[in-house]
Amino acid sequence: MIIINLMGGLGNQMFQYATAKHLSIINNTELKTDTSNFRRLTLNSEHTMQLTDFNISAQQATAKEIWETVQPTNSLARLIGKAFTRLPHKAKTTAVYKEPEGSGFKQDVLKIKGDRYLVGYFNSYKYFDAVRDVLLGEFTPKKAISSQGKETLKLIEATESVSLHIRRGDYVESPSVYKCIEGIITDNYYQNAIDLMASKADQPHFFVFSNDMVWVKENFIIPFRTTYVDFNTAQRGFEDLWLMSRCKHNITAGGSTFSWWAAYLNTNKEKIVIRTKQVSNDVNYNYPEDYFPKEWVAVES
Repeated sequence: MIIINLMGGLGNQMFQYATAKHLSIINNTELKTDTSNFRRLTLNSEHTMQLTDFNISAQQATAKEIWETVQPTNSLARLIGKAFTRLPHKAKTTAVYKEPEGSGFKQDVLKIKGDRYLVGYFNSYKYFDAVRDVLLGEFTPKKAISSQGKETLKLIEATESVSLHIRRGDYVESPSVYKCIEGIITDNYYQNAIDLMASKADQPHFFVFSNDMVWVKENFIIPFRTTYVDFNTAQRGFEDLWLMSRCKHNITAGGSTFSWWAAYLNTNKEKIVIRTKQVSNDVNYNYPEDYFPKEWVAVES
């Protein structure tokens, strides 16, 4: 059995799940999730567990299944095993695989064998690109989308739709996060992306998604037909992501895993996906060749 510890925003949850899904297929074994420490490990209060709003096939692991997979190695731990079911990510055992620091692709992950408990973000498409078709089926909304979402989808399908994601929130409010993206997510980047998209797509219709739509409407003007998708709350981010994936083309927001997944799940064979040249100013997390599929187009920031 493979058990994946889930944490972070929806995009990160999807990276974690996708990697574990591929590994479970490689090993012909069952995949289960563990959300028992989600709030403890997810510092951003805006992030909620939304992966389960998709049609994922994996079920939540029971405490017993987590315990049997983690397999504590000393006798005292065996006697008080319930403590490990609360904090399995801290268990000192070879059954727990903790991703080393940094977001570069690590080939050894796909060589993991046996019952394992995975902890990490696994932010590279190379971990799961081989099973993209499986993920396309699982990363769809479990329930019917909202009435406003249905109307927006009709417009997306009827136009040369381009999703444009503007992430603010921690990108501007957290000094440590801003330090990582400063000079990467810029007005110049978005202007270059819009100009390039307009030169390649005939009569583009931009669908803008953001976690700060008030600011966007006041400060961000697009000289083309534009629809601001502003009816979903943060707790329904899964619907926004899915609507973005239904657009014909995508403009992503740098290292944002949210808009990354929208573009990755886009099945338009002639899609144009625009991305930043860098992922992060932190060298440990700046692996654009591992993060961005090679066919995505980089523009200057």
